[in-house]
Order: sequence, then C-alpha cells, then structure tokens
Amino acid sequence: MTVLVCALAMAGAANGQSLLDSLTSDLNIRGLTTTMDPETGVATVTGDVHIQYGDVEMRCGSAQYNQSTGEVVAKDGVTIWRDGMLYHGDSITYNSITGEMSGRNVITGIGAGNQQSIAGTGITAGGGPTGGGFRRTSGMFFFKAEDFHSGSKLENRIDAKGVTFTSHDVQDPNYHLGIKELTVYPDDKAILKDVKMYAGKTPFLWLPQLTKSLDEDSSIRIGPGYQSRWGAFLLTQMAVVHGDHTFAKYKFDLRSKRGVGAGVDFFSIRNSANRQNFGTLKLYGVRDTDPTTNATSAIRYPVPQNRYRVNFQHRIYLPGPDVSTWYLDFDINKISDIHFYEDFFFNDYRTNREPDNQISLIHTNEAYVATLMAKFKLNNFYRTTTRLPELSIDFTRRPLWNSGVFHQGTITAGIIGEMVGVQERAELIRLQALGVGGLASVMGDPLGTAPESFLGLVGAPQTSTLTPAEITQGLGAISSRLAQPGYARFHTYHELLYPKTYMGWLNVTPRIGAGVTSYNGIVGSTTGLKNYARGIFSAGLDVSFKLSKNWSDAQVPSLGINGIRHVFQPYLNYSYLDASQNAGVPAIDRLSTTTRPRSIDVPLFTAVDSLRSWNVARVGFRNLFQTKRDYISSNGYGSFWETPDGGDSQTYNWAGMNTYVNVFGQDPEYGRSLSNVYNELFWSPVPWATLKSDLQLPITSGVGAFTEANNSVSWMLSKNTSIELGHQYIYDHPFFRNSSLVYTRFYARLNENYGFNTYHIYEATNGILQFQSYSFSKDLSSWIASFGLMSRNNGNGISDFGLLFSFTLKDFPKFNFDLDMDPNPGGRGGKQ
Repeated sequence: MTVLVCALAMAGAANGQSLLDSLTSDLNIRGLTTTMDPETGVATVTGDVHIQYGDVEMRCGSAQYNQSTGEVVAKDGVTIWRDGMLYHGDSITYNSITGEMSGRNVITGIGAGNQQSIAGTGITAGGGPTGGGFRRTSGMFFFKAEDFHSGSKLENRIDAKGVTFTSHDVQDPNYHLGIKELTVYPDDKAILKDVKMYAGKTPFLWLPQLTKSLDEDSSIRIGPGYQSRWGAFLLTQMAVVHGDHTFAKYKFDLRSKRGVGAGVDFFSIRNSANRQNFGTLKLYGVRDTDPTTNATSAIRYPVPQNRYRVNFQHRIYLPGPDVSTWYLDFDINKISDIHFYEDFFFNDYRTNREPDNQISLIHTNEAYVATLMAKFKLNNFYRTTTRLPELSIDFTRRPLWNSGVFHQGTITAGIIGEMVGVQERAELIRLQALGVGGLASVMGDPLGTAPESFLGLVGAPQTSTLTPAEITQGLGAISSRLAQPGYARFHTYHELLYPKTYMGWLNVTPRIGAGVTSYNGIVGSTTGLKNYARGIFSAGLDVSFKLSKNWSDAQVPSLGINGIRHVFQPYLNYSYLDASQNAGVPAIDRLSTTTRPRSIDVPLFTAVDSLRSWNVARVGFRNLFQTKRDYISSNGYGSFWETPDGGDSQTYNWAGMNTYVNVFGQDPEYGRSLSNVYNELFWSPVPWATLKSDLQLPITSGVGAFTEANNSVSWMLSKNTSIELGHQYIYDHPFFRNSSLVYTRFYARLNENYGFNTYHIYEATNGILQFQSYSFSKDLSSWIASFGLMSRNNGNGISDFGLLFSFTLKDFPKFNFDLDMDPNPGGRGGKQ
C-alpha cells in the first residue's frame, strides 16, 4: 500500500503541472525540472524529487511515469517513509495498475510479531498478566536484496534474491543471515532458502531452508549457566515454522552432571489460541549420566539412564476440518520415570506432576454435552484412576416447555478402577508389615513416616494421636488399595428448579432433585461387599435480593472513580441431601483435602463416591462497587479488556467483597454446627494496581475450626517498575501444617536497555528463605543478554542453586529467562 500511494503520487508528477492540477489537492510534488514526452506518454521529474501524499513521503533523484502502462520508475537513491517505516533502493519500479513492484539493492524492514514473555518467570515484555509493567514495542528485522519483487495488489507476497537478513540495525551488523532466496508473506511468515548464518563476517551454520514466523516466538536462544543438580549447562533453542501449519522449537542441551538432552516442541498454528488443550506435541529425551542425584530431602526412587517425555494434546473435529459439534480430544503423557519432571522440567512438576492419559469422543448440543472417555494407565509409577470406558451426559439447565420449571442433571456409566504405582505399592507393603506388628511397631518406624501415613489412610487429622483401632482401619485401607479397587458404576442425578421473582426484587428458586448410584462387581471392598445401590434425594432453596445506590457525581480521578454505584446483595442457599453410603464401597472419585468450603449444590459435586448426607444453609452477603470506564476489567499490570461494543460508559467492577458462613444441621466432613466465616475481597481501582484477599476465621472450636489468610497486592509503581507482595497463612488445619509464607516480586526497567527482577519466598514459621532469584537483562542491539541467579532451600539442610546466562537472538525481540526454576508462588488458593 505504501508503494502504491507513492507510485500514484509519482504518476501525477510525471505529467507536469497540468497533470498535477488534475490530481487531489493533498498531493505535493517538487522537483527541479518536469518534462513530458507526448509521443511516448512518459513524464519525467528530475533533481531532488520530493513527493508527499498523506502520511507517505518519498525522495529520489529522478522519477518517470508511463501513462499507458501505469509503470513508475524511481531512480538515484530512492527513499520512502511511511508510519515510521523506511525503504531504500538504487531503483524501484512500480506498476500502479497491477500493484507489482521490483527493485535493485532494496533495503527495508518488516515488523516482528508479538511482544514476548520471559518464559518460566511470568515476566512479559508487553506488561502482561504478571509482567511487572515492562513494555517493549514490537521489533523489526531488516533485509537488503540485490533483486526485489513484490506481488500484485491481490497477492500479499515479497520475493527477493541475494539477501542479507538481520535485526541488528547498523551498517556492519554483528550477526546476519546470507540468503540465496527469500519469500515473505507479511504478517505471517518468511521462507529462507540456502541460508548461511554469520557472526560478524564468519559463517557458523548452514541450513538448506528455514521458515520464520512473523507472529510467533521465533528466536535463537543460547543459555549457559550452572545449577547444582545439573552442573554446568548449555541450553539452546531454535524456533522455526514448518509449512503454514506447524510452529516448532528445537532444543539441544548439555549438562555436565546429567549428560546430553534434545527434543522438539511442535505447536499447531491453527490452534495457537488454545495450546493448553490441543495442537501440541512435545518430545524430549536425555541420556542421564547421574540419575541418582537427589536435590531434595525426599526419598529418591531408582530411575533409568535413558529418560524422556512425550506429551500430546490435540483435538480433531469430525468430520473436519471445520469446527463441529463432534470432536475427539487426545491427552497423552508418557514419561520415563517418577522423577523426570522434577529433574528437568520443574514447572511441569509443580503444576502437573502426575498427568492423565485419556481419549474422549465428545458431542455438544444446546441441551447436553455427551462424552465417551477412555482414561488409562500409561505411567506405572503413580496412582491412576482408569475409566475403560465411561459415558457421561451432562444436561444443561433448560426450561421445560413454558412451565417456568428448569431441568438440569447428569448420567454416567462406566468401568471405574484405581491402579497404584510401583513405588506406592512398595510403600503400602512396608506399612502393612509395620501395621501387623501393632501400635508399637508403627510408632517405631525407622523412617518415622508410618504414624502420619496411617492417619492419612483413615482420614484422621494429622494432629491427632494414632490409636490401635486406626491401625486396624488403616490395614483395611491398605488391603483395598493393594487389591486395586474397581467396579462398574452407574450414576444419575436430576434436578428441577422453579426460579421466581416476587414484588419485582425478591429472587426465590426452590429446587428438588433425585438420583441413584449403583455399584456392581466391586473389587477391593474392606467388608467383602460385591454389589450396592443407593438412592439420592435433595431439596434446596436459593433466596436473594439486591439493593443499590448511585452517586453519579462522585469524581476521584486518582482512584479511577467516575461515578460510583454500591450494590448490596444478601443471599441464602439452603441444601438438604440424603445420600447414605456403605463403608464397604471403596471411594475412587473422592474428595481431596482442601482449605476451601465444599460445594453444596449436588450437580457441582463431582466426587460421586464421597457424596454423603448433609443439611446446610450458606448465608452471606455481597458488596459490589462499580464505576464507569471505557473498558470492563484490568489485571493490575497495565493491561485491560474492552467489550465488543466499546464505549466510554462501560460498567467496571471497582471493588467487591463476599462474606458468608455455613450453618450445619449435619456436617458430613467435620461434624460442626458452624463453619468458619469466609470473606473474599478484591479492589482494582486502576489498571496498574490490584488488591486481593481471601480470609477465613474460626467462630467455633474443634476439628475444622482453623485460620487461613491469602492476601496479595500487585502494583505498577511507574511505567518502569512493578511490585507484587503476598502472604499465605494457615493455622490449626487438621491436615495441613501451620504455615506463614511471604512472597515478593519486583521488576524494574532501569532504562531502554536494562531490566532487573527478583523473587523471594520466605516461610516465617521456621525462618527459612525457601526460594530467591535475581535476573538482570541487557539489550545488546541484536541480542538480549540475561543473567539469572536462584537458590532453593529444599529442607533438612539440602539446597538447590543455579546460575543462568541467556542470549536470545533478536530477529524477533524476546526477553528470556527459561530455566524451569521459578516456583511461581503467587496463587491465592482455590475458589469456592
């Protein structure tokens, strides 16, 4: 488009003053002489030619325009400016009719895709969700072509030969690519053929072909350093694009203590918006020269020398390729051993150390979602729940004709099993041998872990005293797990709701539900039970109303207040459930220990085998403060989101608080009459500051009465500085140890070329600084250099530390600190 406008401008100049008068008044052409050849129809402008049209400006020594062919020829040091883009060339020929352009010795640049993140740390160059406000404009890469040609107006393509390609914008770049042929599809990709990579004037790598994405994290990364569990290391990565469908990151790593590792991550470009779920294949293997290394105080199990991972997540639409209501989801994760993620991919170990393996056929409908799932065991070193297969149909809440009554429910049927891992089986057999010897044998465990393990097996609080009866109960649980429990299970539950609004303000929704759960062919029952069925009955009532008051004239710019509205909503959620369960049924879909309150809505309660009778009323009130903005939400780091309609009067949730308590007639978990009081608070006054707090305090005594506080504040102090502070506190929980964890994050952009960030995690209960990291980044024009230092205290005097030097080639700018060593402690706990 730039050259098209310039070409039209030159066409006007070439026809002399009469032609200039016939063109738009926005066109301005100056030159020392203007001539016109009436026989050929060629107009010529010479001598310091200056053409300006809108935001396009062009200078050259001479320009010719042929009216009959529409061809414009600019010569003698052609320079074009538009929107900050600069084009140079000895000569440029442009056809104003077809839009084709060609030239000799043309120098230009193309924008470099997305602002990238510092992988493994949460820092984003664009000031993203945890980016600390470091913002960097999208970069450029530059090329000089001996022969240059662009396609027609309808063909968005550039071809060049004899190309020098670099992102180092100086006369003598310290790195460049020599390319025999280059094809560029703007905003998409560049295809390079017969590529030689140079450091200065010295070639160091040749590739027959290389495809570079203009949108992806397409960079060369070199990361030398030292880590106690790895020794000295060198991590390398090169990112390329294959065809128009696959983005790949090739990795080759050297570790002095652990040997050579290599792999590749493939990503589907088509599914780039949802890579967490599909369109991903990760392959990595390492020949571990010291697999016995233990950087923690935990037990280390034997692992092989040849270690690897294969992760495949993908979705196939049926019949395809377009999006449809039928699709297959694949989630396949094969790893060589129980310690692989811990040793080489710590972030994966922290977030998903025991990944599932499943294939699902799914059909979506306005009324339901049907799923046929096969969940199987592919890794034999951890416990796995199997579903071979399971069919489930989840019915969405929908009205029944015009009755005003709504229905929602679920039906599931499948073969469910639980298979223990090799290491767990060995530990269970050890505990079983101790348990047979009685209380004294368990208490005298040489490892000292048996008493805690038996309490966990029977679901008793860790603070309680182990009894002989609990040892007997624990032995039954061990026998059940070793038998690898399983059964054929059919479960269905359906609920009817009748929402009504009375007097225009009181919202009342009574509900009633019923269901059945049937178990057949039970294996692993502690009582010898083979078959069992139970009925489920539920009734409940939701009541709420809202009160609001507006102060439309309230203006506090420093706090982002443009009018204020206070919404107050008291609510009551009463739930009664009759769902007795036989103790002989081994629970496979069971509750996990948590600090958060359980759901009291049966359709949301997924732990089917732990469904027990309850009688509870959740009573609370919400406070919401809203103002007007030209966006609807922000993240505390300068980023915000608009609605599709936009506008200056969008409702923005400025602050809010939800306070509630559970009143029990029957508590299936702890036998309480009252729960803790819960309070959830947020305050986001401006896009660069956010405060969040989750708090629960005991109002009774006994088991289940504990204190928890998760507080955090994120604040961009300036456009160059951000800080995050957090505190996670828990006291007197029946299953979790007391903890007072403080974490801090700090980032500063010192100037255009320097950045610095730190993370710290401190456990106040024992005075241990569990984690600390420091990283420093410098822009070296064509490279980004980063230096990182980390230390992790793993307990019992065992520490892990590391140094990282990272060099990232800026053919697309990217700050990089990727060592899988940040535990990212910024969570606030689960949500209700």
